[in-house]
Amino acid sequence: MAKKGKPKKRNHKPTKSPLPSNPSTNEEEEKPIPISTLEPEPFLDVLYRFSVKSLLRCRSLSKSWTALIGYPAFIQKHIDFNSSRNQQLICNSLYDRGRRRLIAFLSVKGPPIPVLDINLNFTERSNYPRIINFPDFSRKMVLAGSINGIVCLSHHKEMLGQYVALWNPAIRHWKPIALPQSRSWENVSVGLGFDVLTNDFKIICIVPAIASVDPTEKYKWSRVDIYSANRESWDDADERGLIPFIPVLYLEHCKFIVKGVPYWIGIDIQARQLKVLGGVDPRTGLFRKVLFPEHVQNENTLVHVVNLRNSVVALIHSPGEYPNQMIDLYELDDNTAKWTRMYRIGPLVLETQPLVYKTLRLPQCLITGEIVLEAWSGQIRASDMVYYFCDTNTSRVFRNSEIEELVPHWHESYSHVESLVCLKGMVQIGKEHIRKKTDPKNWSEYLPQDLEAALHL
Repeated sequence: MAKKGKPKKRNHKPTKSPLPSNPSTNEEEEKPIPISTLEPEPFLDVLYRFSVKSLLRCRSLSKSWTALIGYPAFIQKHIDFNSSRNQQLICNSLYDRGRRRLIAFLSVKGPPIPVLDINLNFTERSNYPRIINFPDFSRKMVLAGSINGIVCLSHHKEMLGQYVALWNPAIRHWKPIALPQSRSWENVSVGLGFDVLTNDFKIICIVPAIASVDPTEKYKWSRVDIYSANRESWDDADERGLIPFIPVLYLEHCKFIVKGVPYWIGIDIQARQLKVLGGVDPRTGLFRKVLFPEHVQNENTLVHVVNLRNSVVALIHSPGEYPNQMIDLYELDDNTAKWTRMYRIGPLVLETQPLVYKTLRLPQCLITGEIVLEAWSGQIRASDMVYYFCDTNTSRVFRNSEIEELVPHWHESYSHVESLVCLKGMVQIGKEHIRKKTDPKNWSEYLPQDLEAALHL
């Protein structure tokens, strides 16, 4: 007969499960995969496709990852891989009917991506501190070029004639650069250049200097000042002399950049031509004037010069010349400074119907070849403006209504690729007053030899 009462408790030891435990609680699973165990070439090929934000997160995995992400050869390979696929512009924009200013990324597909809300970022100060903070500088700042993820910034008001800056928005580092106060900087026009031989970013300034030797000439000659990011200094502008060129003031800064050379639209003082193309070689500092291509002209002819697939290309649109409003493309030869007609695009087709417009502008172009179109079907007013992208291979036009939420300043827009580049003297935004500990001099000692060798292939 069974005894009455509560059953006796028995302590059972839990049996080990044949399945692995939860990865989140397993110490072995939490350990990052060592770089040395990976095949170098396929591993790098995958890593080049990562965004800058994802790569920055990888630095917390180990010293080997930190060394790889900061290794100069890896940074350059990451830029090279993404530059040819880049479909992004960085642009000065207005938002909320012009009451707010933004720096934004614009692309063929997807909505604009705000990078910096200037109205929320700047601070009002009567006297600026010795160490300039990014919010201090960002008020009234404008873009002046973008190369390999580094953006050149100039200014409209308080900092005009006092500072320019270099900024990498992807890693949130920047560097304010004081302009020598021994020189005049009135009406300065700024551009960004890159010397590929020395891997040096150059800030190139064209400044109206003195009146022409002809007393009847109302325009001034200009001097060229160049700042070297590697040397962290300005060169002697007097050694090069003056140039008979002045940039068009309403364009503010350089129009576009091709192969590291910034180009301006301006006035040739000697030839008395009101619209020529001028470029400054970042390596030598020499100025080169380029005349626009000869073509059938009438009073309605429009010429827009852009960076198309890393070449200087003139887009010529003559509404009265062709019944179907075709656009001619001329490419500039770097050696001879002569123009060669590439091909003609048109008629422009929106979906299945011809694009009907009264006025058309072609202010900008993406590296991959898409042309930005601004069209008006009626009066030329901002409210009537419609934005399109044109595929030069098919002449097909597609509308991007999301960009219409902004009012882009296309003369202050540049092709932009995100990068890990951090120049000498750059500091993290918000930590300008904190002295950062220096990194080890030789990060390569943390990289496996086969991986380092693969980076230099």
